[in-house]
Amino acid sequence: MKVSIILTRRQDSSIGFGAPVRANMRAGGVTNSVVTSSLLESVESSDLISYGLIPEFIGRFPILVSLSALTEDQLVQVLMEPKNALGKQYKKLFGMNNVKLHFMDNALRLIANKAMAKNTGARGLRALLESILTEAMYEIPDVKTGKDRIDAVVVDEESVGTVNAPGCGGKIVRGDDALERYLHEISLKDSMA
Repeated sequence: MKVSIILTRRQDSSIGFGAPVRANMRAGGVTNSVVTSSLLESVESSDLISYGLIPEFIGRFPILVSLSALTEDQLVQVLMEPKNALGKQYKKLFGMNNVKLHFMDNALRLIANKAMAKNTGARGLRALLESILTEAMYEIPDVKTGKDRIDAVVVDEESVGTVNAPGCGGKIVRGDDALERYLHEISLKDSMA
């Protein structure tokens, strides 16, 4: 929708020191996504008619709602916090084979960033997790004992990769109490850095 329709309707024609200057607003255009989002929050039926939609069609929508993209923090919450969160689903799936699944905080943020870059929102999170964990999911049923036993799968920054490049996938950690040792080694490296 053209934001200029809403902008024109909202501008009061007044003269004075506090009045907005329309020429400046037209010349630069509305490009800031925050300004655009705030303008779309005040959309009215008349704006949609001015845009070109027929009144009979607009009459079918008694309530108009503006949506905005989820932030990185919100996507991380979607991944881990709800009762049926994707992270919890995968942890339960791995747990059925007595394997722990651990997500590092930075990895969760990278997954959220990738979803934001692809413009897929929360729906894209499943595909991202699937691509990260697919190889590990094939390895897990091949359960062994002792030091070859898969104790956990760790998803860290390397596992996820960058926005433009795929990662190496979930890291398989083998042996008894291997996850605790792995996390301890990471904390030692972080404290030395």
